[in-house]
Amino acid sequence: MCTSTKLPKPTKLAATAEHGLSPNLIKAHADHPHSTFAAWSLITLCTASFYIGPLLLLAPFMLYPFVHPQTAGMLFCTSIFLAFHPVSPWPKFRRCCQMFYKVFNFHHNMTPALDEIAARENRLSIVACHPHAIIPLHGFIWAAICDQMLPHMYGYGCTTDGALVLPVLRHLLRYLGVGTAKRNEILTEMQTRDQNTFILPGGVAEIFLSHRREHQHQQSQPYDKPLPNTQTIKAKRYGLMKLALETGAVIYPVFVFGASDMLDQLTPVEKKGGSRSSNSKDDGKVTIRNLVGNMMETLSRKVQGGLTLFYGQYYLPIPHAPQLSMVCGNPIYPVEENENRNDTSMSSTMMKNVKGSKMTCRRVENPTTEQVEDLMERYVDALERLFEQYKEEAGYPNETLEII
Repeated sequence: MCTSTKLPKPTKLAATAEHGLSPNLIKAHADHPHSTFAAWSLITLCTASFYIGPLLLLAPFMLYPFVHPQTAGMLFCTSIFLAFHPVSPWPKFRRCCQMFYKVFNFHHNMTPALDEIAARENRLSIVACHPHAIIPLHGFIWAAICDQMLPHMYGYGCTTDGALVLPVLRHLLRYLGVGTAKRNEILTEMQTRDQNTFILPGGVAEIFLSHRREHQHQQSQPYDKPLPNTQTIKAKRYGLMKLALETGAVIYPVFVFGASDMLDQLTPVEKKGGSRSSNSKDDGKVTIRNLVGNMMETLSRKVQGGLTLFYGQYYLPIPHAPQLSMVCGNPIYPVEENENRNDTSMSSTMMKNVKGSKMTCRRVENPTTEQVEDLMERYVDALERLFEQYKEEAGYPNETLEII
Protein backbone atom coordinates (compact mmCIF):
# COMPACT_ATOMS: atom_id res chain seq x y z
CA MET A 1 0.00 0.00 0.00
CA CYS A 2 1.42 3.31 -1.05
CA THR A 3 1.22 6.37 1.08
CA SER A 4 1.73 9.89 -0.14
CA THR A 5 3.11 12.82 1.76
CA LYS A 6 0.95 15.91 1.64
CA LEU A 7 3.04 18.73 0.21
CA PRO A 8 2.63 22.29 1.49
CA LYS A 9 0.47 24.48 -0.69
CA PRO A 10 2.70 26.67 -2.90
CA THR A 11 2.64 30.35 -2.10
CA LYS A 12 0.86 32.46 -4.68
CA LEU A 13 3.29 34.79 -6.42
CA ALA A 14 2.78 38.48 -5.73
CA ALA A 15 4.16 39.59 -9.11
CA THR A 16 3.51 37.67 -12.33
CA ALA A 17 4.29 38.05 -16.03
CA GLU A 18 0.61 38.28 -16.98
CA HIS A 19 0.56 41.69 -15.28
CA GLY A 20 3.77 42.87 -16.97
CA LEU A 21 6.06 42.02 -14.06
CA SER A 22 9.24 39.99 -14.36
CA PRO A 23 9.89 37.05 -12.00
CA ASN A 24 13.54 38.18 -11.93
CA LEU A 25 15.12 41.55 -11.27
CA ILE A 26 16.13 43.67 -14.25
CA LYS A 27 19.11 46.04 -14.17
CA ALA A 28 18.13 49.56 -15.25
CA HIS A 29 20.21 51.60 -17.68
CA ALA A 30 19.94 55.33 -18.34
CA ASP A 31 18.98 56.41 -21.86
CA HIS A 32 21.90 58.84 -22.09
CA PRO A 33 25.47 58.70 -20.71
CA HIS A 34 26.38 60.97 -17.82
CA SER A 35 29.30 61.48 -15.48
CA THR A 36 29.49 59.98 -12.02
CA PHE A 37 30.22 63.46 -10.67
CA ALA A 38 26.97 64.81 -12.14
CA ALA A 39 25.01 61.89 -10.69
CA TRP A 40 26.44 62.33 -7.20
CA SER A 41 25.90 66.10 -7.40
CA LEU A 42 22.20 65.66 -8.16
CA ILE A 43 21.76 62.97 -5.50
CA THR A 44 23.51 65.12 -2.89
CA LEU A 45 21.39 68.13 -3.82
CA CYS A 46 18.17 66.12 -3.48
CA THR A 47 19.32 64.79 -0.09
CA ALA A 48 20.72 68.06 1.26
CA SER A 49 17.61 69.98 0.19
CA PHE A 50 15.90 68.62 3.31
CA TYR A 51 18.44 70.67 5.29
CA ILE A 52 18.85 73.59 2.87
CA GLY A 53 15.14 74.47 2.87
CA PRO A 54 14.78 74.99 6.65
CA LEU A 55 18.13 76.80 6.83
CA LEU A 56 17.08 79.29 4.14
CA LEU A 57 13.88 80.06 6.03
CA LEU A 58 15.71 80.46 9.35
CA ALA A 59 18.76 82.29 7.99
CA PRO A 60 17.30 85.85 8.20
CA PHE A 61 16.46 85.38 11.88
CA MET A 62 19.75 83.68 12.70
CA LEU A 63 21.83 86.34 10.96
CA TYR A 64 19.82 89.38 12.07
CA PRO A 65 22.01 90.13 15.14
CA PHE A 66 25.18 89.95 13.03
CA VAL A 67 24.30 91.70 9.75
CA HIS A 68 22.70 94.96 8.68
CA PRO A 69 18.89 94.90 9.14
CA GLN A 70 18.44 95.67 5.44
CA THR A 71 20.48 92.59 4.51
CA ALA A 72 18.41 90.40 6.83
CA GLY A 73 15.25 91.90 5.35
CA MET A 74 16.39 91.08 1.82
CA LEU A 75 17.17 87.52 2.87
CA PHE A 76 13.74 87.21 4.46
CA CYS A 77 11.96 88.47 1.32
CA THR A 78 14.02 86.11 -0.85
CA SER A 79 13.16 83.14 1.38
CA ILE A 80 9.44 83.99 1.30
CA PHE A 81 9.55 84.30 -2.49
CA LEU A 82 11.28 80.92 -2.83
CA ALA A 83 8.80 79.34 -0.43
CA PHE A 84 5.60 80.45 -2.15
CA HIS A 85 6.15 81.41 -5.79
CA PRO A 86 4.48 79.02 -8.27
CA VAL A 87 6.61 76.16 -9.62
CA SER A 88 5.41 74.13 -12.60
CA PRO A 89 6.24 70.48 -13.37
CA TRP A 90 9.41 70.05 -15.43
CA PRO A 91 9.25 66.74 -17.34
CA LYS A 92 12.94 66.87 -18.30
CA PHE A 93 13.86 66.66 -14.63
CA ARG A 94 12.37 63.17 -14.49
CA ARG A 95 14.82 62.17 -17.20
CA CYS A 96 17.69 63.67 -15.22
CA CYS A 97 16.79 61.35 -12.34
CA GLN A 98 17.94 58.40 -14.45
CA MET A 99 21.38 59.38 -13.15
CA PHE A 100 20.40 57.65 -9.90
CA TYR A 101 20.46 54.26 -11.64
CA LYS A 102 24.22 53.72 -11.80
CA VAL A 103 25.04 55.08 -8.33
CA PHE A 104 22.49 52.79 -6.63
CA ASN A 105 22.94 49.86 -9.06
CA PHE A 106 19.18 50.13 -9.55
CA HIS A 107 17.17 47.00 -10.37
CA HIS A 108 13.43 46.50 -10.79
CA ASN A 109 10.87 43.93 -11.95
CA MET A 110 8.81 46.07 -14.32
CA THR A 111 8.62 45.42 -18.08
CA PRO A 112 7.21 47.48 -20.98
CA ALA A 113 4.20 45.14 -20.90
CA LEU A 114 3.13 46.78 -17.62
CA ASP A 115 2.75 50.10 -19.40
CA GLU A 116 1.00 48.43 -22.35
CA ILE A 117 -1.55 46.96 -19.95
CA ALA A 118 -1.97 50.32 -18.22
CA ALA A 119 -2.55 52.03 -21.58
CA ARG A 120 -4.97 49.36 -22.83
CA GLU A 121 -7.06 49.03 -19.67
CA ASN A 122 -6.77 52.74 -18.77
CA ARG A 123 -7.36 52.02 -15.08
CA LEU A 124 -7.20 54.59 -12.32
CA SER A 125 -4.33 53.46 -10.10
CA ILE A 126 -2.68 54.08 -6.75
CA VAL A 127 1.00 53.15 -6.49
CA ALA A 128 1.69 52.58 -2.78
CA CYS A 129 5.41 52.39 -2.05
CA HIS A 130 7.21 51.11 1.07
CA PRO A 131 9.32 51.89 2.98
CA HIS A 132 9.27 55.68 3.19
CA ALA A 133 12.88 55.68 4.49
CA ILE A 134 14.49 58.74 6.07
CA ILE A 135 14.73 60.53 2.74
CA PRO A 136 12.65 58.90 -0.04
CA LEU A 137 15.19 59.17 -2.83
CA HIS A 138 13.49 56.19 -4.49
CA GLY A 139 10.62 58.57 -5.28
CA PHE A 140 12.94 60.33 -7.74
CA ILE A 141 13.80 56.95 -9.24
CA TRP A 142 10.10 56.12 -9.67
CA ALA A 143 9.73 59.34 -11.66
CA ALA A 144 12.71 58.35 -13.81
CA ILE A 145 11.51 54.81 -14.55
CA CYS A 146 8.03 56.12 -15.42
CA ASP A 147 9.49 58.71 -17.80
CA GLN A 148 11.64 56.03 -19.39
CA MET A 149 9.23 53.11 -19.78
CA LEU A 150 5.98 53.57 -17.79
CA PRO A 151 4.43 56.87 -18.89
CA HIS A 152 0.87 55.61 -18.37
CA MET A 153 1.65 54.72 -14.74
CA TYR A 154 2.85 58.19 -13.78
CA GLY A 155 0.62 60.70 -12.05
CA TYR A 156 0.20 62.82 -8.97
CA GLY A 157 2.76 62.45 -6.17
CA CYS A 158 1.80 63.10 -2.55
CA THR A 159 3.85 64.78 0.16
CA THR A 160 3.36 66.77 3.34
CA ASP A 161 2.40 70.44 3.26
CA GLY A 162 5.58 71.29 5.16
CA ALA A 163 7.80 70.00 2.36
CA LEU A 164 6.00 72.21 -0.15
CA VAL A 165 7.11 75.46 1.52
CA LEU A 166 10.79 74.63 1.94
CA PRO A 167 12.93 76.42 -0.69
CA VAL A 168 14.88 74.16 -3.05
CA LEU A 169 13.11 71.03 -1.79
CA ARG A 170 9.72 72.28 -2.99
CA HIS A 171 11.25 73.12 -6.37
CA LEU A 172 12.57 69.58 -6.82
CA LEU A 173 9.23 68.09 -5.76
CA ARG A 174 7.15 70.41 -7.90
CA TYR A 175 9.32 69.59 -10.92
CA LEU A 176 8.12 65.99 -10.48
CA GLY A 177 4.46 67.05 -10.23
CA VAL A 178 4.25 66.40 -6.49
CA GLY A 179 1.53 68.10 -4.43
CA THR A 180 -0.15 68.02 -1.06
CA ALA A 181 -1.31 64.78 0.51
CA LYS A 182 -4.55 66.37 1.72
CA ARG A 183 -7.46 64.05 1.05
CA ASN A 184 -9.59 66.56 -0.88
CA GLU A 185 -6.71 67.43 -3.19
CA ILE A 186 -5.96 63.77 -3.88
CA LEU A 187 -9.62 63.12 -4.69
CA THR A 188 -9.63 66.10 -7.07
CA GLU A 189 -6.51 64.88 -8.86
CA MET A 190 -7.83 61.33 -9.17
CA GLN A 191 -11.51 61.86 -9.91
CA THR A 192 -11.51 65.19 -11.73
CA ARG A 193 -8.12 65.30 -13.43
CA ASP A 194 -7.84 61.57 -14.12
CA GLN A 195 -4.45 61.28 -12.41
CA ASN A 196 -2.91 58.14 -11.01
CA THR A 197 -1.42 58.62 -7.54
CA PHE A 198 2.00 57.76 -6.13
CA ILE A 199 2.07 57.71 -2.35
CA LEU A 200 4.37 56.62 0.48
CA PRO A 201 1.73 55.41 2.96
CA GLY A 202 4.19 54.86 5.81
CA GLY A 203 4.69 58.60 6.19
CA VAL A 204 6.26 59.98 9.37
CA ALA A 205 6.03 56.61 11.17
CA GLU A 206 8.28 54.88 8.64
CA ILE A 207 10.80 57.73 8.72
CA PHE A 208 11.47 57.03 12.40
CA LEU A 209 11.41 53.25 11.90
CA SER A 210 14.17 53.48 9.31
CA HIS A 211 17.56 51.97 10.22
CA ARG A 212 20.58 50.97 8.20
CA ARG A 213 21.45 47.29 8.44
CA GLU A 214 24.19 46.24 10.84
CA HIS A 215 27.06 44.12 9.54
CA GLN A 216 29.46 41.64 11.09
CA HIS A 217 32.88 40.93 9.66
CA GLN A 218 33.51 37.36 8.64
CA GLN A 219 37.22 36.46 8.66
CA SER A 220 36.63 33.76 6.07
CA GLN A 221 34.90 36.22 3.76
CA PRO A 222 36.35 39.33 2.10
CA TYR A 223 33.22 41.38 2.85
CA ASP A 224 30.98 42.35 5.70
CA LYS A 225 27.99 40.06 6.05
CA PRO A 226 24.62 41.64 6.99
CA LEU A 227 23.22 40.41 10.27
CA PRO A 228 19.71 38.90 10.34
CA ASN A 229 17.41 41.87 10.31
CA THR A 230 13.74 42.78 10.68
CA GLN A 231 12.39 45.54 8.49
CA THR A 232 9.35 47.24 9.98
CA ILE A 233 6.93 49.17 7.81
CA LYS A 234 3.71 50.99 8.58
CA ALA A 235 1.37 49.51 5.98
CA LYS A 236 -1.90 49.24 7.90
CA ARG A 237 -3.26 52.54 6.63
CA TYR A 238 -7.04 52.56 6.71
CA GLY A 239 -7.20 55.94 4.98
CA LEU A 240 -5.47 54.46 1.93
CA MET A 241 -7.93 51.57 1.83
CA LYS A 242 -10.91 53.95 2.04
CA LEU A 243 -9.41 56.09 -0.73
CA ALA A 244 -9.13 53.07 -3.03
CA LEU A 245 -12.69 51.92 -2.26
CA GLU A 246 -14.18 55.38 -2.74
CA THR A 247 -12.36 56.09 -6.01
CA GLY A 248 -12.44 52.53 -7.36
CA ALA A 249 -8.69 52.72 -8.08
CA VAL A 250 -6.56 49.58 -8.17
CA ILE A 251 -3.58 49.50 -5.78
CA TYR A 252 -0.11 48.51 -6.95
CA PRO A 253 1.96 47.52 -3.88
CA VAL A 254 5.64 48.44 -4.24
CA PHE A 255 8.60 47.59 -2.03
CA VAL A 256 12.10 49.03 -2.39
CA PHE A 257 14.92 46.89 -1.03
CA GLY A 258 17.81 49.03 0.19
CA ALA A 259 15.77 52.20 0.73
CA SER A 260 16.44 52.17 4.49
CA ASP A 261 20.19 51.60 3.99
CA MET A 262 21.01 54.96 2.41
CA LEU A 263 21.12 57.12 5.54
CA ASP A 264 21.43 57.00 9.33
CA GLN A 265 19.52 59.14 11.81
CA LEU A 266 20.37 60.34 15.29
CA THR A 267 16.92 59.70 16.77
CA PRO A 268 15.40 56.45 15.47
CA VAL A 269 12.38 54.89 17.16
CA GLU A 270 12.15 51.27 18.30
CA LYS A 271 8.75 49.63 17.80
CA LYS A 272 8.37 45.88 18.08
CA GLY A 273 11.05 44.58 15.71
CA GLY A 274 12.08 48.15 15.04
CA SER A 275 14.04 47.34 11.87
CA ARG A 276 17.05 46.31 13.94
CA SER A 277 19.26 43.25 13.84
CA SER A 278 18.14 40.32 15.92
CA ASN A 279 21.12 40.63 18.28
CA SER A 280 21.14 44.41 18.67
CA LYS A 281 22.38 45.43 22.10
CA ASP A 282 19.60 47.99 22.56
CA ASP A 283 16.73 45.52 22.16
CA GLY A 284 14.19 45.96 24.95
CA LYS A 285 15.97 48.93 26.49
CA VAL A 286 14.62 52.45 26.86
CA THR A 287 17.37 54.77 25.66
CA ILE A 288 17.67 58.54 25.49
CA ARG A 289 17.85 58.28 21.70
CA ASN A 290 14.60 56.35 21.65
CA LEU A 291 12.88 58.86 23.96
CA VAL A 292 14.06 61.79 21.84
CA GLY A 293 13.01 59.91 18.73
CA ASN A 294 9.48 59.49 20.07
CA MET A 295 9.33 63.20 20.91
CA MET A 296 10.56 64.11 17.40
CA GLU A 297 8.00 61.77 15.86
CA THR A 298 5.18 63.37 17.84
CA LEU A 299 6.34 66.85 16.85
CA SER A 300 6.66 65.76 13.21
CA ARG A 301 3.04 64.65 13.18
CA LYS A 302 1.91 68.02 14.52
CA VAL A 303 3.86 70.06 11.95
CA GLN A 304 3.04 67.55 9.17
CA GLY A 305 6.64 66.90 8.21
CA GLY A 306 9.52 64.62 9.14
CA LEU A 307 11.73 66.44 11.65
CA THR A 308 14.81 64.31 12.10
CA LEU A 309 18.58 64.68 12.00
CA PHE A 310 20.14 62.39 9.44
CA TYR A 311 23.56 61.81 7.94
CA GLY A 312 25.28 59.62 5.40
CA GLN A 313 28.86 59.24 4.26
CA TYR A 314 31.43 61.24 6.24
CA TYR A 315 28.56 62.36 8.52
CA LEU A 316 27.33 64.60 5.70
CA PRO A 317 24.02 64.57 3.76
CA ILE A 318 25.65 62.32 1.18
CA PRO A 319 23.81 58.99 1.09
CA HIS A 320 25.46 55.61 1.12
CA ALA A 321 25.01 53.68 -2.11
CA PRO A 322 23.35 50.30 -1.47
CA GLN A 323 21.77 48.44 -4.35
CA LEU A 324 18.18 49.61 -4.69
CA SER A 325 15.69 47.07 -6.00
CA MET A 326 12.16 48.31 -6.64
CA VAL A 327 9.61 45.54 -7.00
CA CYS A 328 5.98 46.07 -7.94
CA GLY A 329 3.20 43.60 -7.21
CA ASN A 330 0.11 42.60 -9.16
CA PRO A 331 -2.74 45.12 -8.95
CA ILE A 332 -5.12 44.74 -6.02
CA TYR A 333 -8.75 45.45 -6.84
CA PRO A 334 -10.55 47.29 -4.05
CA VAL A 335 -13.76 45.39 -4.77
CA GLU A 336 -12.97 41.69 -4.66
CA GLU A 337 -15.49 40.85 -7.38
CA ASN A 338 -12.92 42.27 -9.85
CA GLU A 339 -10.10 39.98 -8.68
CA ASN A 340 -8.80 37.27 -11.02
CA ARG A 341 -11.03 38.17 -13.93
CA ASN A 342 -9.81 38.17 -17.51
CA ASP A 343 -9.98 41.32 -19.64
CA THR A 344 -13.28 40.39 -21.29
CA SER A 345 -15.27 39.60 -18.16
CA MET A 346 -13.60 42.39 -16.17
CA SER A 347 -14.66 45.10 -18.61
CA SER A 348 -18.30 44.60 -17.67
CA THR A 349 -17.58 45.30 -14.01
CA MET A 350 -15.52 48.44 -14.60
CA MET A 351 -16.99 51.94 -14.90
CA LYS A 352 -15.97 55.40 -16.04
CA ASN A 353 -14.26 57.73 -13.59
CA VAL A 354 -16.32 60.51 -11.98
CA LYS A 355 -14.89 62.91 -14.57
CA GLY A 356 -12.47 61.94 -17.29
CA SER A 357 -11.81 58.81 -19.29
CA LYS A 358 -10.10 56.40 -16.88
CA MET A 359 -11.88 53.24 -15.80
CA THR A 360 -12.44 52.31 -12.17
CA CYS A 361 -13.78 49.40 -10.18
CA ARG A 362 -17.20 49.74 -8.61
CA ARG A 363 -16.90 52.74 -6.32
CA VAL A 364 -18.05 52.46 -2.71
CA GLU A 365 -19.20 55.85 -1.45
CA ASN A 366 -19.28 54.85 2.24
CA PRO A 367 -17.05 51.79 2.75
CA THR A 368 -18.02 49.54 5.63
CA THR A 369 -15.51 48.40 8.24
CA GLU A 370 -15.67 44.90 6.76
CA GLN A 371 -14.80 46.17 3.27
CA VAL A 372 -11.88 48.22 4.58
CA GLU A 373 -10.57 45.31 6.65
CA ASP A 374 -10.87 42.91 3.71
CA LEU A 375 -8.89 45.21 1.41
CA MET A 376 -6.34 45.81 4.16
CA GLU A 377 -5.86 42.07 4.63
CA ARG A 378 -5.28 41.53 0.91
CA TYR A 379 -2.90 44.50 0.72
CA VAL A 380 -0.78 43.35 3.67
CA ASP A 381 -0.71 39.79 2.31
CA ALA A 382 0.44 41.07 -1.10
CA LEU A 383 3.27 43.07 0.48
CA GLU A 384 4.46 40.08 2.50
CA ARG A 385 4.44 37.80 -0.55
CA LEU A 386 6.18 40.45 -2.67
CA PHE A 387 8.92 40.80 -0.07
CA GLU A 388 9.46 37.04 0.16
CA GLN A 389 9.41 36.58 -3.62
CA TYR A 390 12.34 38.93 -4.31
CA LYS A 391 14.32 39.28 -1.07
CA GLU A 392 16.98 36.69 -1.90
CA GLU A 393 17.70 38.02 -5.37
CA ALA A 394 17.72 41.59 -4.04
CA GLY A 395 20.45 40.65 -1.55
CA TYR A 396 18.34 40.42 1.61
CA PRO A 397 17.98 36.64 2.16
CA ASN A 398 18.08 36.88 5.96
CA GLU A 399 15.51 39.68 6.23
CA THR A 400 12.04 39.37 7.67
CA LEU A 401 9.24 41.88 7.17
CA GLU A 402 7.15 43.15 10.05
CA ILE A 403 4.02 45.10 9.20
CA ILE A 404 2.40 47.29 11.86
